[in-house]
Amino acid sequence: MTTPIHPETTTITGANGDTTASRLPDAIPARGDDWAQNLARLMAWPLLAMGFMAVLAGLGTGVAAGVNFGDAFSPSAELADLGRAEALVQVTGAFLFLGMGLILGGITMTLVNVVRSLRDAGRDVQQSLGAQPVQLAKPLSAKLTPHVMLMGVMVEVAAFVTGIVAATTIGGVSPASLADPATAGAGDIADIGFVRAASAWLPGLRLVGLALILASVVLTLITIQRSIRFQGHRVTELARGV
Repeated sequence: MTTPIHPETTTITGANGDTTASRLPDAIPARGDDWAQNLARLMAWPLLAMGFMAVLAGLGTGVAAGVNFGDAFSPSAELADLGRAEALVQVTGAFLFLGMGLILGGITMTLVNVVRSLRDAGRDVQQSLGAQPVQLAKPLSAKLTPHVMLMGVMVEVAAFVTGIVAATTIGGVSPASLADPATAGAGDIADIGFVRAASAWLPGLRLVGLALILASVVLTLITIQRSIRFQGHRVTELARGV
């Protein structure tokens, strides 16, 4: 049987007013997963899988768009090829950026799972030494991570929906109007204008979504750094018998 090397007999008020036997200022009693950690445990791999599937779908639609553009300007060109190509271009951008957003979201959740593993490993080490298990109080970076990531994913989903709407809109325009807008009716002109306008601001919206998700990755890395530092301080505390 392991002999406790740090039998703690006094309690100290730690972070958030919790009573612990550790003198570390950010220590709280060991706890289980909260909603964000449960979400990360369940959704990390599904998000990565869905992201890769979306990227592959974007690659397929991009190839199809290129083939249709080539056919539209070939000697045996048909105007319908131009319409399909324009619609597929919109679908390609929608799928590719959604896929990248989902992959980055999955990476964020995988890093959150790393934080969970560090917490659980630290708890197990403390219990094996006969000490009261404590953990790092959730820092601001950890509190912000799920909200920033979900905002980024929602932005990517909104951009995806807008891209599909743009693809549907341009697909409904007469191929003759696409080839020669001067001959287009008022309805086709309005649809072309909507798609051109969406094509101008959608890239920026998609990049904002990716930037938010990348920010959540950075926040999670900051949390990992703080967690490792806390574990080191806790081991030092136990070794000194403070």
